[in-house]
Parts: sequence; structure tokens; C-alpha cells
Amino acid sequence: MAAKVIDAIRGLERERFRAMVDGDGSSLDQLLSDSATFVHTNGKRETKQQFIDAITEGRRRYRQIEIQSQDVLPVGRETCLISGRALIEMEANNGALLYPIAYTAIQTQEDGHWRLVAWQATRCAIE
Repeated sequence: MAAKVIDAIRGLERERFRAMVDGDGSSLDQLLSDSATFVHTNGKRETKQQFIDAITEGRRRYRQIEIQSQDVLPVGRETCLISGRALIEMEANNGALLYPIAYTAIQTQEDGHWRLVAWQATRCAIE
């Protein structure tokens, strides 16, 4: 069972990153818990709605999110801890930004569906 859960979580993480790049607010709404919180690399904390609004209103524009590594650890039957590294490319007012991050995410079961409840990212040095 753990292998199926891990594969499902990896798929949901890819789906979430794709929705962020595509600016797909309705997909993000389905993938995120209503109580989701985000702590970004600059320390800014956002709620689910603030996060979605920043993307759909164009204040945060992701060009690409490339997963470089990802570990999924099931914790009990209804929670998974995800830790990984990704390369983020974003649009900024003065051009593109490209930077690596390390992140931790928590997915949990809500009404039979996996949803992201927490995300925290740290900018990494380019190696």
C-alpha cells in the first residue's frame, strides 16, 4: 500500500506544480486544503486563497518548476511528509529569476482526497 500512496503523492505534487505554472486556480483549489499555509523563500506567509490569488491575478508568475529530488514519507494512514529540491523559474519585473529551493510539504487525507496542508521553501545556493 505504501508504494501506491507514494506514487499518488508524487503525481499530486507534479499536478500542483503544473497548475502553478499554468495559473490554473481551479485545479489549485482542488489540490489544496482550505486550511493550507505557505511559507515562501522570502519568509512571506500566505493562506490558500492568498496563494491562489497571487498566481491567478499575475502577481506571481511561474515559468517552470523542475523537481530535482523528492522523498515521500507516509506518516500513519492519512498524512505524508514530502521533502525535496526543485529548480524554480519565475517572471519578475526585470526579467526571469532562476533559483533552486529545498522544500517541505505535508499532504493529508480530507474526505477521501489527498490535499496539501503546508508548504515551506528555502532558497538554496547554486551548486
